[in-house]
Amino acid sequence: MRVELLFWDADPEYMTARQRLVEVLIEDAFETPIQMIAVSTPEDAEFLQFPGSPTIRIDGTDIHPAGVDEIGLHLRSYPGDDDGPPERAPSKHLIRRAVEAARGWSHGQPEEQEKPAGASSESAAVSAGDQNPQ
Repeated sequence: MRVELLFWDADPEYMTARQRLVEVLIEDAFETPIQMIAVSTPEDAEFLQFPGSPTIRIDGTDIHPAGVDEIGLHLRSYPGDDDGPPERAPSKHLIRRAVEAARGWSHGQPEEQEKPAGASSESAAVSAGDQNPQ
């Protein structure tokens, strides 16, 4: 799993995003490096398709694609937990949901995809366990 944290140096909250990301990865027992990518110029922002700071991408996918507006050097906001006020850094819940989606895990939560008729929960668990981590 490839984890990237893209940030703008003028963002006072990118280290909060990093800390939350580290905590989620540790809590879920992932030993994956975090690639920190500083975005310094409008040209870099355009080249990297940087929708603002902080941005976390897992396997190239933004953890909050609904929050991607314009590309450039500006600050992002993320939905707060439990419909609270927006936050400047993504919540651990939002990060965890993206990590789980990237790994195909649901941690006992109802899966978003419907199981095929006749599929048992045992066979679903076996196929999830058969995935080969990168």
